[in-house]
Amino acid sequence: MDKPLVSVKTITYNHGKYIAQCIKGIVNQKTNFSFEFIIGEDCSTDNTMEVIQGYEKRYPDIIRVITSEKNVGASENDHRTDMACRGKYVTFCEGDDYWTDPYKLQKQIDFLEANPDYGMVHTNFSIVKGDKVSKSFRGDEMLPTGHILDQLIRGNHVATASVCMRNEILQKIRAEEQIKRNVWRMGDYPLWLEVASMTKIHYLKDDTITYRIHSDSATHGLDWNGDYYFFKDRYGIKKHYIDKFNRKELLPFISKMYHRELLKFAIFLKDEQLREECNKYYKEKSESVELPYRLLSQFKVFDALYCFVYSSRKKLKTIV
Repeated sequence: MDKPLVSVKTITYNHGKYIAQCIKGIVNQKTNFSFEFIIGEDCSTDNTMEVIQGYEKRYPDIIRVITSEKNVGASENDHRTDMACRGKYVTFCEGDDYWTDPYKLQKQIDFLEANPDYGMVHTNFSIVKGDKVSKSFRGDEMLPTGHILDQLIRGNHVATASVCMRNEILQKIRAEEQIKRNVWRMGDYPLWLEVASMTKIHYLKDDTITYRIHSDSATHGLDWNGDYYFFKDRYGIKKHYIDKFNRKELLPFISKMYHRELLKFAIFLKDEQLREECNKYYKEKSESVELPYRLLSQFKVFDALYCFVYSSRKKLKTIV
């Protein structure tokens, strides 16, 4: 196979119910350039590999499967598929998500080819949870574009399956192996932060992909304890990059948001140590906007009401 312009990569494990939809959205892309599709299959215990092999036979010039004799874990599966990418550009789609716009690749490559000062482009997206679909989750909002490191440290607004980036940047980041050394539970967020420190990032308002929320998901199938460890990782990542890129001015905002979330876990997990940490923080805050959090951190009598309101709001909206 000649060297493709784009490498599409998917990592998958036990996505038998979803992988066909993922593959179809990629092989049906309409482009005026060649692309390869690398699938890292991590020894699934369901029919994921069987489905993949069926498509591999139908699209032998596009699909390349990477696997091994034993399960290597999500981090290593991610790393080995990164290293296998031969294209000038790399795009991502995990096995339980799927692309819906047949011109997704063409639109993103057209932009990056015309704008060499940009290293990455991402798009709007839909969300599916069960039989409910939230179309164009970001609406008409225009997310930050250009040098957006500070905005990304404040909050991750990038959907992984919507990303297209320059492979030379990806390989440079992977060669340093800093993300891998930190053993964070999420690998995409620090990757976007590394990219944002090196180049400009563009946002397209086109809705090109669908992000799936389901109970088997690594991030959405967790109990409160699992959520807490992801929360700690997320803020660990923020603090790491605040230090690395000398963004100390972001600390007050990050600390405020951290303690608001920490209070939520203190209440739901009934953890007195976490509550005391929040109580100490809010005692030093005199702003009126922080008063509800100060009261919650001090008085358990509000816990039941807080849990009811939070749970009710969560049922009414889809949280990414």
